[in-house]
Amino acid sequence: MQVDEITEGGAALVEKRLSTRERAEPEAVARLRSESSLLERLSRIATVTPRLVARGEDERGPWFRAEKIAFPTLAARLACAPRGLEPWWIERAARAAFEALAALHESADADGPLGVVHADLSPANVAVDDAGARVVFFDLELASWREGPPRDGAFRGTARYVAPEIARGEAPRPASDLFGLAASLLHAMTGAPPRPGASLPAVLAAAAEDPLAVPAELAARGAAHAAVLSCLAFDPRARPRSAREVLAAMC
Repeated sequence: MQVDEITEGGAALVEKRLSTRERAEPEAVARLRSESSLLERLSRIATVTPRLVARGEDERGPWFRAEKIAFPTLAARLACAPRGLEPWWIERAARAAFEALAALHESADADGPLGVVHADLSPANVAVDDAGARVVFFDLELASWREGPPRDGAFRGTARYVAPEIARGEAPRPASDLFGLAASLLHAMTGAPPRPGASLPAVLAAAAEDPLAVPAELAARGAAHAAVLSCLAFDPRARPRSAREVLAAMC
């Protein structure tokens, strides 16, 4: 995808379009149309994704413009913190992140639940403000939702943070988002990606077959950290049932 920062009417926006190669790929066209349609719905009912400003199609295919998020991604913060982020900040950010995820999963319009699963939560797709009080998710082109495009079975996503079931080719589910968000926060706790590996096939194979190794001392930091780590169970049935359940365990 081609993403550019632009200014329109004094507002900082992000414009997303297909690359030249992707214009000839029906799956890529469908994903961008799906993302813009989903953002349009979410912009009316939630504040956990960028607000859509405009969408359309021209000779270069579908496109949309959305507000530029003013605060950094978790990935940007981690680039400056090789040993991880402060535990107090992680605790605040984790609460805000799971509140945002609950709102995303529970989003509904007049026709009923949207059934949104982000399916690619990683530090690069999670923005957190300086206080750790507000979280915004973006890059929803892989999201599964009520009107999302059918999947072709090919893996797309961020292998270092992907849930095992997605790595095995299964359809994403809410529990998959719990895992992806928790894996991103695990990186914030340790300063290192949760899965090492030099190649996509190797990392993806490890994701599909091997549980994450989680340092035992992290859970001792408190209820919030322990609740996050409970989302990293290899079997999705062993994870909390919802983001709301994770929040309840943080109390």
